[in-house]
Amino acid sequence: MAVPTPGGAPVLTAEEAATEVGHALNKVLGAYRFYAEGHAALAEVQQRLVECVSRYHAVTGEAVVLHIRSSALLLGDVVLVESASAKDSVTRPLFLEGVQEVLWQPGVEAEELGAFLAMWHRALQRTLPPEYDFYTWFWERGFEDIELVVAEVPASAETGESAQTEAQLAEREEQLFADLTRRQSSGSGRRRPVGHDEWLARLEAEVLAPVSAQDLVRSGAPAFEGASDAEVAELRALLERERGGVGVHERSVWMVWGLLAVCREEERAALLGWMEELLSGFVSHGRWAELSQVVQGMTRDARASGARAPDLYAVTRLFFLEAPRFALAQATAQPGVLLRVLELLSALPRDALQGATDLLFELPSPEARGALAKLLVRRGVSLGVLVTRAASLGERDLDWLQFLREAGPEAQPLTAALLSHPRPRVRAALLSRLNPRDIEPQRSALLRLLADPEAEVRGAALVLLVRHGVEAAVGPLVSRLEVKLEARERMAVLRALADLGGPLAGAALRTAFEREQDVELKAHCARCIGVLGDPRARPLLDAVASKLFAPRVLKQACREALAQLAPVG
Repeated sequence: MAVPTPGGAPVLTAEEAATEVGHALNKVLGAYRFYAEGHAALAEVQQRLVECVSRYHAVTGEAVVLHIRSSALLLGDVVLVESASAKDSVTRPLFLEGVQEVLWQPGVEAEELGAFLAMWHRALQRTLPPEYDFYTWFWERGFEDIELVVAEVPASAETGESAQTEAQLAEREEQLFADLTRRQSSGSGRRRPVGHDEWLARLEAEVLAPVSAQDLVRSGAPAFEGASDAEVAELRALLERERGGVGVHERSVWMVWGLLAVCREEERAALLGWMEELLSGFVSHGRWAELSQVVQGMTRDARASGARAPDLYAVTRLFFLEAPRFALAQATAQPGVLLRVLELLSALPRDALQGATDLLFELPSPEARGALAKLLVRRGVSLGVLVTRAASLGERDLDWLQFLREAGPEAQPLTAALLSHPRPRVRAALLSRLNPRDIEPQRSALLRLLADPEAEVRGAALVLLVRHGVEAAVGPLVSRLEVKLEARERMAVLRALADLGGPLAGAALRTAFEREQDVELKAHCARCIGVLGDPRARPLLDAVASKLFAPRVLKQACREALAQLAPVG
């Protein structure tokens, strides 16, 4: 289909109009790198995109439907953007949150389109507000002519799988979207400002208020006007069952969830408080199947109606308040329960999982902490809090922290924080786990550890620096010779200087050989000079080796060292 463009210009086909949209969209996303929001140059390229979108609407008579893939962006059959890897793709933040399509309806205004593109750019730069992900912020903005087609990504039972792994992300794309349930939602929904005082009152009496069966006898209370005797009897049975230790009833949770959709803002805090108590009860009684069904049901409601998304995130964040969080931490100590807890957490929205970092420090076993950390990394939750709270971690935590420290250069602050851990055993254990990639970024910290108050830490740092040939350690080691050290440690420092070499090390060994009074240490200095091969030490060694009454072990060490020295000149 082709139509004439304004001003008598050549006609455009649908493919050509789509290509124009792609070029304009690329220019807008690229312009954000150089111009701040509201800049005249940015406004100009945004206006060009609006014009291209309008032409596409005129040519096709349909909405602009952007198809989101891991490394590509399509409009119909036209590829607008394609990246060599999913990591560098402009679609990455949308794809990881299950967005399949972005729809720009006819009539979309420049202001609305500009606000959406600004959100897209912030998601690419990872500068969204900390309490939001892209999907959450989109629904709360309430766009009128921009829609998303989203899908529920099936949760994986393998806690070690990483959604950040680029190869797996690209390979699973076709299979992933074949299994997804397409759900179209609109951001135009609004919360109905309807108050339900009588419902709230009845809910409090039925579910959470500290009442007894006698309190439910029919009376003139407003909360029970119109209730039949059969309803009160059923209610009494439910209360007695819940107070008997069997656990809370699923019906109570759905009542609160239903009220959240229609309550006033001033009623919202009370409802969320009640929901927190109910969720804590489910966890405490180990009713994992019912709890998972509740979370899945609320997620389906929120996906089907954009207006329920804020309710979903408000409820799921309750899992990480003090009472539910403590119940989850205690539950993981029971055999076989950790997997159930992880399955529950994997079903929560990523935005809600931002609060799971507090739970990480309350779990009783390092194995549970490691499993939760892998889940959070897989869901894209930042674990930067580990840097500020590294002192809360112990020696056994280093095993599961290893995969985080090996994640790349961005993990170096965590290694630095652990090297400054207040417990010496943790510092020493970490030194034994460092790999060659850690040496150069952590060089300053490692050099400081040569003067650590604990001998175990000093020895581990010394071995590590010598093994990797860090010549910058020579200066600190020379300074260590001026301090009173035990004989064994002093020998280790002297041998390290010989292994590292250099003029400064040679001068320090010669000085130590002259000053040392202990025969064993003096002989050790001679052997170290031989290892270094410093020819400037020949007169010193000759003088001792030729002495008539010098100790035999010392004279032998000097002769062996002389045989190893480099020739003069």
